Amino acid sequence: MVRTTVYDPGPPVVRAVRWPSVSEIAWGVASDRVAIMLAVALIVMTMLAAGPLHPVDNFLNELPRPYWDRIRDFLILWPDTVASRAVALPVLGVTALQLAYWHRSWRPMVLSAVGVVGMMSMVSVMKLAINRGHAKHFNPDFFAGPGNVAFPSGHGANAILIYGLVLFLIIRFGAARPHIIRRLAYCIVGIALLQSTVSVYLHFHWFTDLVAGMIAGGFALRVTIRLDRMFPHGRTTEWWPWYGRRQESLPAKS
Repeated sequence: MVRTTVYDPGPPVVRAVRWPSVSEIAWGVASDRVAIMLAVALIVMTMLAAGPLHPVDNFLNELPRPYWDRIRDFLILWPDTVASRAVALPVLGVTALQLAYWHRSWRPMVLSAVGVVGMMSMVSVMKLAINRGHAKHFNPDFFAGPGNVAFPSGHGANAILIYGLVLFLIIRFGAARPHIIRRLAYCIVGIALLQSTVSVYLHFHWFTDLVAGMIAGGFALRVTIRLDRMFPHGRTTEWWPWYGRRQESLPAKS
């Protein structure tokens, strides 16, 4: 077949989609088995950190710190910042922006914002409600008064949620091969272990703070993934500034 007119596909057609209701969103999140298990794990860890695991926290906190004077400043300035928001958020932002540009959709950036804001809100509420004393004070009790916000660890939550979102977006939009994805997953595990070891060594957190923080980060990550599956695809293409530009007339195709 030979075309007799200039081939012009025209602007993209965006079909109307129905957004889920609040009740559907709530039920979808509440029925997710992984999210339920992580929520139960977070509750159990909070109960254990309130008393039964104090001997473990005290034991690890009182262990000798070899080479304290030599490596303390290095650990604070470098390894301890790997899971900080000042480092992790730019990594997530660059990844989300690049994928958004490639796919002409705001979805990667929306997912990143929802996940980070949700995680920070949950961790902040728990910190302010529990008021656990910092490890440097050698008192693991809860409700130590204002200014004590050790539980759960924000760095532990960052290591799982923010870097986990980076990995999820790469998988979600097919931006890397399987062997690269596996290596990135190993890197996230390494970052979480490194952050936990450094925080305990520096008396920045109790051991249970870090475990609870990582569980909280995993819960926030799972809820974000669940929301991504529930919300319709393609709606944000209408918002993308470059997606709707009409291309130059293309030559006829045969």
